[in-house]
Amino acid sequence: MGNARWVGVPLKELLARAEIKDSAQQIVFNGLDTAPFGGGDFVKSLDIHHAMDGEVMLAYQMNGSEIPMLNGYPVKLIVPGYFGTYWIKHLSDIEIVDNTYEGFWMKPAYRIPDNDCACVEPGKAPQSTRPIGRFVVRSFITSLRDGAQIAAGRDIRVRGIAFDGGKGIRDVAYSIDGGRTWREAKLGKELSRYSFREFSFGFTPSRGDYDLQVRATTRAGETQPHDAKWQPAGYMRNVVETVRITAA
Repeated sequence: MGNARWVGVPLKELLARAEIKDSAQQIVFNGLDTAPFGGGDFVKSLDIHHAMDGEVMLAYQMNGSEIPMLNGYPVKLIVPGYFGTYWIKHLSDIEIVDNTYEGFWMKPAYRIPDNDCACVEPGKAPQSTRPIGRFVVRSFITSLRDGAQIAAGRDIRVRGIAFDGGKGIRDVAYSIDGGRTWREAKLGKELSRYSFREFSFGFTPSRGDYDLQVRATTRAGETQPHDAKWQPAGYMRNVVETVRITAA
């Protein structure tokens, strides 16, 4: 995962010069990437209204400099709030089409169950699927590894990040006892509604084991589930996870 500042041109401005017809349905994007293990040319598409929302961008700078080669130099498609499969690197071609593009990387690849939870019962296949889209809300502890040992009796500051698909993070709750009790973590600055939101919390551990958990909630009230939702491809996992530490 990454979190960067991008500079570029809104795709909407470029498409306005193309005099798009009313029959247009999708915009198709091709880059210089090819898949090393099958699937051919890496091509993705966006619905016309999404492509014209003013937020989708053709970026030429990353963190104040030219985009590094591994990140998509010289031009990269930026699709805020959407999974990285849409962020075409080394962008080379843009095509307007009057149908639904169904190349390999849109169908059958990167598909999720077409229902409200994007999930099915374990062992069952979805009745229908749709392309993967926006991020789900997630949070991670980043300052401690699972299994870490810390000093008992000393104050500790635990840090992490939270993000979602663009609604914005409203709060992050934390638990030091495996989810039995919850308190509110301190949120860092909101750089944008698409940016990672830092959080932190502190406590003074006694000797023993601690199961640390964090749970983010968006401004729309979406929160992380305590039980993982199942889907065959394993995408969009955002279950509340546990970091187990020992104070000695």
